[in-house]
Amino acid sequence: MVGAVTRIFGVHNLPLAEDVVQEAFCRATELWSFRGVPENPSAWLMATAKNCALDVLRRERTTRTFVQELGRLLESEWTMAPVVEELFMPNAIKDDQPRMIFSCCNPRLSEESQIALILHILCGFSVDEIASAFASRQAAIEERNHASEEVLADQRDCSMSERRQISALGCPRSGRRFTFFNEGYHGASPEVSIRSELCGEAIRLAALLLDQPLGAVPATYALSALMCLNAARLPSRSDSSGNLTVLADQDRSLWGQEPYTKA
Repeated sequence: MVGAVTRIFGVHNLPLAEDVVQEAFCRATELWSFRGVPENPSAWLMATAKNCALDVLRRERTTRTFVQELGRLLESEWTMAPVVEELFMPNAIKDDQPRMIFSCCNPRLSEESQIALILHILCGFSVDEIASAFASRQAAIEERNHASEEVLADQRDCSMSERRQISALGCPRSGRRFTFFNEGYHGASPEVSIRSELCGEAIRLAALLLDQPLGAVPATYALSALMCLNAARLPSRSDSSGNLTVLADQDRSLWGQEPYTKA
C-alpha cells in the first residue's frame, strides 16, 4: 500500500504516503469493529487508501509537488481520479514494490540504512523488530530511519536510467533480503523460535526482483534458491513445544517437496 501511494506522491513525500496508509488502517479499525471484517480485507484497505490519497491530492495539490511526470494530470479534477485509479490497478501495483526497493537503495545511504528502510517500508517491521535484527537500540533505529527519509526527501522516483545505475552498484544486494530471512529462520524473537512469515516475505521480495530485468541477476537467483531450500525444512525445525530441533533429529518426511511459495 505504501508503494502504491508513493507512486502517486513521489518518494520525496514518503512520510505523507505512510500517513495516508495509516489513515486507511485507522478507518478499518473504526468501521470493522461494528460492521465486521469485509469479505476481502486487503481490497477494502487498498480502496480506502486510494480514496484517502485522492482526498490529500484535492487538499494539497496547490501546495505540494508530486510525481513530476504526473504533475499536470493530478492538477485537474477531470484527470486526477482516472490517473489514481490506473495507478491502483494490479499491474501497476505489481511494479510498485520493486520500485520502492530501488528507491530505498539510494547510494547516499549506508547498507544498514537501506536494509532498515526495506524492512520498515516493504515488510512492515516495527522499530523494535528492526532493532532486534540489527542487535541495536530502538532509539538508534528511529534516528537512522528519520535520517534516511530525509535523504529520500531530496530524491525523485527512480527512472529507468537510475535503476540501471543502482543495479550496476550492486543494489539491492542479496544480503539485504537475507537479513530478515535469517531473522525468521533463526528465531531471535523471545516469543517464537521460528517466524515462517518473515521467510515467506523474503522469498516473495526475491521473486518480485526476479520479475524485473534489472533484478534478474545470478545473485538473486542463487539467493532465491538458497532461501527456498532452507524454507522447505521449516516444518521440521521445531518440536511440538516450539523448541528448535537439530538437523540430525529432524523428521525429513516433513520437508517440503513442492516449490516453496508461502510460509
